[in-house]
Amino acid sequence: MKTFGIRGIASLLFGGLLALQPTLTAQEFKYQPTLADVRYGKYDRDVLDLFYVKTAKPAPVLIVFHGGGWLGGDKKSFNPEPYLKAGIAVVTANYRFTTGTRDAAPYPAPMLDSARVVQFVRSKAREWNIDPNRIALTGSSAGAVISMWIAYHDDMARPKSTDPVERFSTRVTCITPESGPATLDPKLIRQRIGGDPSVTGALLPFFGVKSLDELDAPDKQRLVADASPITHITRDAPPTFMLYQFPLGGTPLPENTPVNVSIHHPEFGVMLKEKLDAAGVENVLQTKGDGSDPQALWNFLIKHLKPEAVPAAR
Repeated sequence: MKTFGIRGIASLLFGGLLALQPTLTAQEFKYQPTLADVRYGKYDRDVLDLFYVKTAKPAPVLIVFHGGGWLGGDKKSFNPEPYLKAGIAVVTANYRFTTGTRDAAPYPAPMLDSARVVQFVRSKAREWNIDPNRIALTGSSAGAVISMWIAYHDDMARPKSTDPVERFSTRVTCITPESGPATLDPKLIRQRIGGDPSVTGALLPFFGVKSLDELDAPDKQRLVADASPITHITRDAPPTFMLYQFPLGGTPLPENTPVNVSIHHPEFGVMLKEKLDAAGVENVLQTKGDGSDPQALWNFLIKHLKPEAVPAAR
């Protein structure tokens, strides 16, 4: 397989991460899915695309969950090219929205659908020539939250289930979330991040409430805690590379800060790093303008997924 120079791969990689925004279409990318709209669950949006790579041994796989606030977005918005060039298979998946579609449902519906994606991919490992022990998750914004939630959550395998897919593990090798809120607790967000007091309109349908005040009820507080990735971090959490597109600093942000800035602020990464460091979990936090190696994310994936076609350095 032809290899790329590491600088070229790194450039493509960051382009792929930025392409998680739900405005792009598959037609803008060179690679089309090997298998499209594969059904992994019973709901309308429970479909995924597989980008297969031909390797001598079973390939590692990157599973991608799109952003969009659990209100929009699509699996076709991700550019798989740099990963495929390095011998990493790619799976992009849709999941239930929290409102606006026939099967829409609040938390934990998007997370449970996405966890099933991991199980489904494992169930297809032999057929798709995928190594079930080398699975990474990524996603931007809401997709990042999903990736972290699955990765830090207890294994959701049900060995005695009558559904064979549910018997597979949801544990993964590593994750590379981009611009992900570490907590979905509005009070903690206002305390650590600041910004618009409404935080974001996506939280209301996500939790199935009409106002943020409803989240003060004890049962809703338990729900908020369960939905927040930092709640689930333990010492067996997978290695994590956190990427944020804004610079650190300036918190608490003023109330007139655009929600897109506040809800994707790298202070969330600081919160994550505090928890991951305390648990002894390998992690890297990269933010805009921090002077860190632009190839660090790619090197992280190569280290943990160990694909066959490692790009040649130059």
